[in-house]
Amino acid sequence: MTERKINRRYFFGTAAGASAALTGAAMAGAGKPRKAPKARRAVAANEKILMGLIGAGGRGAGVMKIFMNVDPAVEFIATCDVGEKRRLNAARIAGGKAKALVDHRELLDIKEINAVLIASPTHWHAQHLMDAIAAGKDVYLEKPMSYSIEQGVEMVKAVRKTDRIVQIGMQRRSSPMVQEARKLMEDGILGKVNIVRAQWFWHRPALDLNAEYDGAIDWERFLGSAPKRPFQAIRALQWRYFWDYEGGIVTDQGTHLMDVVQWLTGKGTARSAVMQGGSYQMNYETPDTFCAALEYEDFTVSWMGTYTNCFENGWQIVFQGDRGTMIVNDEGVRVYAEPWTNEANQKPYKEMKGGISADAHVEDFLECLRSRKEPNAPVEVGHTAVSGPHLCNVAYRNKAVAKLDENCTKVTV
Repeated sequence: MTERKINRRYFFGTAAGASAALTGAAMAGAGKPRKAPKARRAVAANEKILMGLIGAGGRGAGVMKIFMNVDPAVEFIATCDVGEKRRLNAARIAGGKAKALVDHRELLDIKEINAVLIASPTHWHAQHLMDAIAAGKDVYLEKPMSYSIEQGVEMVKAVRKTDRIVQIGMQRRSSPMVQEARKLMEDGILGKVNIVRAQWFWHRPALDLNAEYDGAIDWERFLGSAPKRPFQAIRALQWRYFWDYEGGIVTDQGTHLMDVVQWLTGKGTARSAVMQGGSYQMNYETPDTFCAALEYEDFTVSWMGTYTNCFENGWQIVFQGDRGTMIVNDEGVRVYAEPWTNEANQKPYKEMKGGISADAHVEDFLECLRSRKEPNAPVEVGHTAVSGPHLCNVAYRNKAVAKLDENCTKVTV
C-alpha cells in the first residue's frame, strides 16, 4: 500500500495545488484581495432579498425560478455565465432589469446583493464560494459541493471563519418525508443496520461529441483552473461527465444518496471504497455504469448506478436491519418487518407517501437569511456527503481500494 497526501489533480483541483484555486488566483487578473467583510445583519421579514446568479445553465435558471416563486421578496438583480445567451436568458427570466455579466467578481462587487445562488460547473465551486463569502454574501451552492475532498476541507474552513449563511443544494435535508424517516431510524425501528443498498437509474441519450454550442462563450473563463484544452462544445454543455470538471454520476448523484445514508444512520463519511464500471455506451469520460462498495464504521453500502436503463426509475435507498427494512425513494418511505415471511404480497407495516422538492430547501435558506440560524445543509454536510463518492472515483481510477482518514483529509490506495 502507498500513502500520500491528497495531491493529485482529482483531489486538489489544480496541478499547482489547492492554494491557487482557493485564493482567487486561479485565473490571470483575479483582482485585488478583498477586505474582510463586516458581519451581516439579518434581513427583515418585509425587506427585499436581492440576489445574484452565478452559473445560468439549466439548473441555475431553474433554481432561480424556484427562489422567485417561493418568496415574492426575492429579486435577482444580476446574472453571470460564460455563455452569452445563458446569462441574457437568465436576466430575462429575472424580470429584464438584471445585469448580465460574464465575470462573477463584477456581480459580487454589487453591494446591494444580499446573497448569491451558485450553480456553476463543479470545478469552479470553490473559487466562486470563496469569492462570494469574501465579498460578504450569503450563498446557496448547488451540489456536489466540491470538486475534490481537499477543496471541501478548505471550503469548510473558509466558511467557518465568517458569519455567512451557506446552504448546499441537497434538498432531501428539507424533505418532510426524509425527516420523518430519520426519526424512525433514531427510534430504532430497524434495529442494527448492517447493509444499505443505494441506486440511481436513469436513461439518458449518449453524448453527441460533435454538438455545437449555441452562441458566444468565454472558453478560457469556462476552463478556469482546469487543464487548458481546445474548445469542444460538448465539454461546456455536458461538463459533469468529464474528469476535468466533475466526477460524473458518482459524485453528481452520489452526494444525494450518501447524504441520506449518513444522516439516517448518524454516521460520518465512508472509510474506504472500491468501484468497478466503465463508460460503455454514453461517450462519457466518467463511468456511465458502475457498482461500488463503501465501508463505514459498522455497516457497508452497495451503491450502483447507470444512465443507460431506468428500471425502477430514479433513486432508491434500502436500509436493512436485524429488525426491519426501510425503503426510501421518490414515492415515499416503506418499512417491512424482519424476518421476511416469504409471502408474495407482504405489505409494509409503516408507510409514508411523499417526494423530494427543492422548494422547501430554498425556503429554509431564505428563512436563515432572516434569522441567521444554521441551514439544513451546511458546508460540513456537503463535504462529508460527497467525500465517499470522491473516494469511489479514486478507487476506480487507480483500480485499487481507496481509504480515507477520519478527518477526510488524506487518502491511501
